[in-house]
Amino acid sequence: MGDFLASVKANFPVILPAIVKHYFTSIILLVIFFAFIFRYFQLNIGLPYLYFWDEPLTASNALQIMKTGDYNPHFFKYGSLMIYLNLLVDQLYRIYLSFTGNLSSLANIRIAADTGWHWTISHPNFYFWNRLLTATMGTATVFITYLISKTICNRWTGIISALFLSVLSIHIVHSGFVTMDAPVALFVSLAALFSILFIDQKKIIYFIFSLICVGFATATKYNSGLAILLPIASLTWMSYRDKIPRQKFYWLAIPCLPTVTFFLIMPYAILDFPTFIKDILHQITYYKTTGHPGATISPGWDYFAFQIREFYQNIGLTGTILFAIGLAGTISRPILLLIILFPVIYLLFMSDMTVNFHRNFIQVYPFIAVFAGVAFHNLHVALVHFYPKLKKSIPIICLAASLILLPHAYDAYQTGWVLHNTRDTRSAVIDTLNAMEDVQKIVFARELRIHEQDLDRLKYDYAIQPIEIMSAEQNRDRTHYVLPAEVSQIYTYHNEEIQTKQAIIDKISDEHILQYIENNYIEQNIGKGYIKQNAATMLDVFSTSPSLIIANQIPHEPLHPGTIAFDTCKLSPTGVQINIRNTATLREGVITTPTYDLKPGKYLFTFQAKKPATPERSQSFAFGEYETRITVKRLSAFREHASIRVSIFADQALLTQQIFIPTEHFAQMDAFFFLLKDQRVSVQIENLPDISASLVPVETTIKQLKIVTTDGH
Repeated sequence: MGDFLASVKANFPVILPAIVKHYFTSIILLVIFFAFIFRYFQLNIGLPYLYFWDEPLTASNALQIMKTGDYNPHFFKYGSLMIYLNLLVDQLYRIYLSFTGNLSSLANIRIAADTGWHWTISHPNFYFWNRLLTATMGTATVFITYLISKTICNRWTGIISALFLSVLSIHIVHSGFVTMDAPVALFVSLAALFSILFIDQKKIIYFIFSLICVGFATATKYNSGLAILLPIASLTWMSYRDKIPRQKFYWLAIPCLPTVTFFLIMPYAILDFPTFIKDILHQITYYKTTGHPGATISPGWDYFAFQIREFYQNIGLTGTILFAIGLAGTISRPILLLIILFPVIYLLFMSDMTVNFHRNFIQVYPFIAVFAGVAFHNLHVALVHFYPKLKKSIPIICLAASLILLPHAYDAYQTGWVLHNTRDTRSAVIDTLNAMEDVQKIVFARELRIHEQDLDRLKYDYAIQPIEIMSAEQNRDRTHYVLPAEVSQIYTYHNEEIQTKQAIIDKISDEHILQYIENNYIEQNIGKGYIKQNAATMLDVFSTSPSLIIANQIPHEPLHPGTIAFDTCKLSPTGVQINIRNTATLREGVITTPTYDLKPGKYLFTFQAKKPATPERSQSFAFGEYETRITVKRLSAFREHASIRVSIFADQALLTQQIFIPTEHFAQMDAFFFLLKDQRVSVQIENLPDISASLVPVETTIKQLKIVTTDGH
């Protein structure tokens, strides 16, 4: 030990300069490391269940491409860049699974296209690795923010800006899901960085890079195309400040390079132009006219004021003050006008919309972080003006910034750690059941959609049934029933069904409830509102960790004929897709209803179905005094010979059978049948093969099915 200390003492004159030289690098690496850790914490949120509608739009589409080999995403409501980047990650993970023997066939991967349920996720680790990609891109944005502030002011300012963004909760949360918002913030930030470097170093390569990044941003999320203002502003700046040779080339590159980049990334925007335009027009109509339930506001001042309040809630009073102080720095550093240009124009542009999702503004927060860093630079300059001795005390200002941001860092750590260790109630209930004794069988409510990965961990035999079927059967000894504590819906499809299910749940007596599993996310107020919460099991959309009941008995309710809960489903030659709820048994494209015990009498079976039709879609765009109308029309090739066969069985014997040909509008089919005695009745519905092989198969949409008595019995 003495020799070691003597060696350190002897070499101290050499070691100290090395430490001083590299300590700054160590600080920025530490900031980046913790930025990644905060984002990594939440990557397993919910898995194997999904909580965000947008995740499957990217991740499942990437898996669908991997499964089919068809690189056309057939989805252009968002850009395709993240779909292809996630596809690359999926292919790498697929190779790993193949080597480890955990994936024998791509057919084993099931997604929404295979089941019709939007949140289908047979292999949750694909989503985990896709989320890791987003977290990495979010972390990279922190580093790019550092480089922007460093270029504008100095490296200490860069560290403060990076620290500000690294602990910002809204950026952390959106960096942990397979969505477009954190990635597009990276590309917009890169466009800003290269535009500033172009001004600073006058190298054409930076101008070219900024335009390419605009193309990347637009191919991620279309509204970020406004980032083109950044290279335009930098070129305008250079044109007035310096004489640039070949200016025509620069101005010609502004529309060309982003456009070429966009179509290189999204070639199917050209190859599948009708779908591309259809989805673009859908998004325009959705954001400007249709709106979104619970997220719609009047355009103009109401929208603007709403987003300003959201910014304030996310950065707090401290962040708002820092932003204002940093903004004042534009007086001494006009280059900051380029940084404020994009957020201001983008906010004004979005204020003309009606859908007010604040996640569309994640790409603005790196710019806010830059101004927060510049604020401390401005404070230091002001202090030096009054106290010249503080000229070399920049680290003190940096330390002060760290102390100010420390509460945000602690909140980020606490939220991330709790999220990392919180499990979905449907996963937790499996552990609870496994710990129980004297159990022979578990019956799960189908409405809960318990994941196969959880079911594989259950050590008891189990069955999955709709709540009505569970209640119609007799209770069995040593059988436990797992049901939602509450059922609900966002869209009104079948209110009667909701009431029927909830009535059964409400009748479960307290003495038969073994355990009540609460929604932990709501109790802990995770994510400060960034994660949608609902303790109810939503029958038409996802359920975020729903509250559950474990009971050893449930009330017996006879299964009465009536509207069968098929909701809106698609019947295709290859199978059945039930988009919302599923109380039917699916057998290779044949819908089989539950069996009903009916008394003698005359009955009417009714259902409504239609072929899908794509109406003419058009949208007007006004450019100055001219108006250009783009019309996209798709002629649906309805299958002339397509038909549906309806078979009614009584005690498993064919009672009656009819052929029904749907039209482009909902058409109704009625089938009468008689029962002379008590019998068990079920119905089968199937698509008949299309004899017109030249036409593409068209899925049939079924609206509802019901059986009613017609003779008063």
